[in-house]
Amino acid sequence: MNIPVGKPDVSAPRKVGLPLPSYPNPAVRNLRVYAFDPQASIDLETSVINDAVISLPWETPWEDPLTPGPCNEYLEVIDYDPVSALFYAPVDLNDPNLLAQDGLPPSEGRPQFHQQMVFAVAMKTIRLFERALGRAVFWARQHKAGDRHRTEYVQKLRIYPHALRQANAYYSPEKTALLFGYFKKSHAGGYDKDAGWVFTCLSQDIIAHETAHAILHGMQRRSIESTNPDALAFHEAFADIVALFQHFTLTDAVAHQIAATRGVLRANNLLTGLARQFGEATGRNGALRVALETLQAEARQDGSVKKALISETSEPHARGGFLVAAIFDAFVTIYERRTADLMRLANAGAGPDRELSPDLVGRLAREASKAADHILRMCVRALDYLPPIDVRFGEYLRAIITADADLVPDDPLRYRVAVAQAFRSRGIFVPGCISMAPDSLMWDKPDPSDLPGLMAEDQLYGIFADLLPKLKLSLHFSEPGDDLAERQQRNLREESHKVVMHNQRETWRWLNTPHPSDGEWENLLGVKLLADTPLKSVKMSDKAEPGAALPAVEVHSTRIARRAGPDGQELHQLIIQITQRRRGYFDKDRQKAADDGSLEASDPKAWHNPDFWFRGGVTVHTDLRDGRLRRVIRKRIDNDERLDNERRFRLGDEQLGGSAAMAVREPFAFMHGE
Repeated sequence: MNIPVGKPDVSAPRKVGLPLPSYPNPAVRNLRVYAFDPQASIDLETSVINDAVISLPWETPWEDPLTPGPCNEYLEVIDYDPVSALFYAPVDLNDPNLLAQDGLPPSEGRPQFHQQMVFAVAMKTIRLFERALGRAVFWARQHKAGDRHRTEYVQKLRIYPHALRQANAYYSPEKTALLFGYFKKSHAGGYDKDAGWVFTCLSQDIIAHETAHAILHGMQRRSIESTNPDALAFHEAFADIVALFQHFTLTDAVAHQIAATRGVLRANNLLTGLARQFGEATGRNGALRVALETLQAEARQDGSVKKALISETSEPHARGGFLVAAIFDAFVTIYERRTADLMRLANAGAGPDRELSPDLVGRLAREASKAADHILRMCVRALDYLPPIDVRFGEYLRAIITADADLVPDDPLRYRVAVAQAFRSRGIFVPGCISMAPDSLMWDKPDPSDLPGLMAEDQLYGIFADLLPKLKLSLHFSEPGDDLAERQQRNLREESHKVVMHNQRETWRWLNTPHPSDGEWENLLGVKLLADTPLKSVKMSDKAEPGAALPAVEVHSTRIARRAGPDGQELHQLIIQITQRRRGYFDKDRQKAADDGSLEASDPKAWHNPDFWFRGGVTVHTDLRDGRLRRVIRKRIDNDERLDNERRFRLGDEQLGGSAAMAVREPFAFMHGE
């Protein structure tokens, strides 16, 4: 074989027809971010860990490509500053110079890095949810009417890095967008015009928190309605939990802080605080919120600080702090149990000021990250085990325990016991449960003896036998008559949403088809299906024929979840969420007249404009492996005690006056503002 030597002759004509080389796509796209926020970079102790890299899966052929903005399948970053009336040039993450250096380096003064950071952290949060849920994330849009639910495909969540010149950042249900503010640091009770700017879009905690709000709203469409003291507090607490536990995915930061605290996580540090720069810039003495604040107050025995009680706390962030403290306490307890043997070996013969060896620090960091990942996935999976409306903290505890037990029946490390104990110690109890033991906290399975017309005595098979054949339980990328180009342009997430919409329509039709066992279906689902029901204040369907007014139900979702446990366990579920609304009145006599049907004739205006809409709903789980009905988690529409509780709660909110309307339309702008 003759091998040519010397320089190639570049003037020689190239041979035509040779195939171009084909190179594989990278497995991941690396993007540089602040591990915490810009302030950590100006502290000598923490600057060494504040430059972090987020690795995102490379875009696949079945989703939209990444374009300048950045914009992709899930997100659209629009960098418009309304105060300055400026559009900042969008960053192109496919630029070869940026691909070669993992994106732009961290910079407070470059808008394009701001765009890169909000995109990277939001996508990291989305991928975390999809891994835990076993399905794609979808966004919701809250229409201004508010009282009617309309499902539509909102492909992209918009992100505005410089939307506000104020100390605020929030998720907007009306815009389906995240809006981040920027402001001057506070000084002596006001804002110092000579101080530096603080950008909320550069805090990883704030970005993850707001993204979690958007994802939770997409899953639980009625979760933003303030129906009890826990409702909005749960939204805030859950978003804080997501942001806190994402700290433990930052391996260098975890190892650094564990070395600094000698393996102790029950101490205030970067891992246990949220939005430190924002908190200090707005006049606080540290982080905006600290996961262990409640724990430390509880631990004080000298009476220097009065122990806060959840029964006396109503502000959503403060009330949500009890839930955050419970989850974080459970995590720390599990971490301490997993590492007790290592700490005993490390402490043998060592003084109190000893330093941990690098090998031990690395091992402790891995154990902390593993425990945090497990707890966070437990918290996310539990969302599918909540009733679709009027959520309370105790119900979330039941959801965590049941979801984990369904997927991982064996619990040798007692994760579920640790969670239940942490809730109990914060005063978060579950009415109706005989004890706080995990087996007592699980949602009850349907009892066939209560529904003889629907269920066999020995099995729960076949209850949805006439519905399941009408549903699509998998994706079909080719339809009759499609050409190759049409098949190649199909989008996996969009096709998934079409399947969800098809299944929602079929479920709605099935529910509104008269059936001999409708009385038992009402008992099972907790909604009204019969036209001659005495509960006349249930909203009638807009599409029903005159004289055949079937009570309307909203089918919020009919989703398929396929999950895998840590030891290879599999769980394939069909999850149906159904809600129904009923006219609610502050005056009990008017409520009685509405329920028996006489108010419509005597006061049509009051009939069509109730004081509020009271809702009932149910979450139904069916195992797709055998068609068995597993769970029915309901809040009955005819529960007058719950109606009375919501009436009293809403009467308290009436004291807000004009701000109440703002709280309904944009609840997070209202709560997150100054």
